[in-house]
Parts: sequence; structure tokens; C-alpha cells
Amino acid sequence: MTICPNCGVELNENANFCSLCGEPLLHNQSQNAEWIQSRKLVQEKKLRSEYQRLSQSQKRMIFWEVSGLILLSGSLITFLIDLIGNESITWSKYPVTISLALLINITLLTFWHRKSARWLSLSFLTSSVLITLLDIYSGGTGWGMHLGIPLLLAAYITLFGLILMIRRARQKGLNIVAYSLITVGLLSVCTDGIISLYVIHRLHFSWSLIVLIATVMIAGLLLYMHYRMKKVTDLKRFFHI
Repeated sequence: MTICPNCGVELNENANFCSLCGEPLLHNQSQNAEWIQSRKLVQEKKLRSEYQRLSQSQKRMIFWEVSGLILLSGSLITFLIDLIGNESITWSKYPVTISLALLINITLLTFWHRKSARWLSLSFLTSSVLITLLDIYSGGTGWGMHLGIPLLLAAYITLFGLILMIRRARQKGLNIVAYSLITVGLLSVCTDGIISLYVIHRLHFSWSLIVLIATVMIAGLLLYMHYRMKKVTDLKRFFHI
């Protein structure tokens, strides 16, 4: 049997072309090595060029379909292993629930990526249900409602604010990095406050103040560079990329 050096399919001895990929076959082994290497380079360039020709919408759809296939098949396999091995549903409910929540979030982002308020709101609801279910699975101690969801709400609010600032920015450059740093600082303060309320039942800020001061100082420097030194606002030119 002859094996196609391009795709690995077994062919008849007298075959001149591969029935799968259509590539010509070389029977001279000394020429095969060079030919295989050149064909691999051609195929890689072809795949890259074909992917680059896809629109952003097509790329998002491909990512959504691949993600859905992986998450759903993984959830089904996990569920069956747990059901057959333990004759009941035990540990598999954790990965299955998380996988479904991830798929819903990916779906929202794929189809409503331009409508930030809508997909963020629905994503928050989905993630809140996920946290509540994980709390119930672990015994229902209440951490989901009193700690998990407040932290999640703070993260989504700060993320929504960051998206608004980025979209309203007329000139995008170092100011985007500055906005991101400020968002990290604010989220740190919210996280510190929510955790202190949950643990000691009162607001107490400690490490988050250090993070906030550091991020604000760096963000201020970046904003100065962005608005006062116009020549370095282009990130590609500034970092030579």
C-alpha cells in the first residue's frame, strides 16, 4: 500500500494522485522528503490565507460551533461516566453545569457582541444561576447569595464601565491601558469591601487601597502620555510592533 505523504491516507500501489486531497504522489523517496516539506508550507499558507479571508462574523460562528461541540460532548461524556460508574449523578453535575453556563455566555457574546448592555445583563443572570447552583451542590451555606453574586455584580459593572469608556474614546492608544488599570483598581476596592462585609460584617479596606493608588498613579501617567505626547499614542509605533 502507498501512503499519501500529505494527508496519510492509504492508497493503491499504482495510484498517481491521492483520492482524498488530490495531491500528486511521488514514488522516489529522495524526492519525497523535499516535496513533503514544500507541500506542508504551501498547505499552512493556504490555511492561513483562507482563515484571514473570513469575516469577523464567520470567525465568531466557527468559534461558537467548535466551543459548543467541545463543551456539549465533554458534558455528555462526563455525565455518562458518572452515571455508569456511580449509578447516580454525583460529581458530574459540577462540570456539566459550568460547561452549560460557559456555552450560554459564548452564545450571548457571539450573537449580541454589539449590544453590550443586553449580553452583559443576560450573562450576569446566567453566571448568578451558576453560582447559586454551585452553592446548592456544596450544601447550601449561602456563600453564593452573600458573597459570590455581589462579587460577580461588581465585576460586571466595572466591565460594563470599561467597555463604555473604550467605545467612547475617539483616539485609542495608551488611554485604553489606563482605563483598564483604573477598572482593576476599582474592582479591587469592591472585592475587598464585599469580602470584609461577608467575613467581619463591616466595611474594611486594606490591600485594595494599595492596589487602587498604584493603578491610578500609573493610569494618570499613561493618560498624560496619551493626551500630551501625541506622537506616542499609537501603541504599535510606541512598542515597535
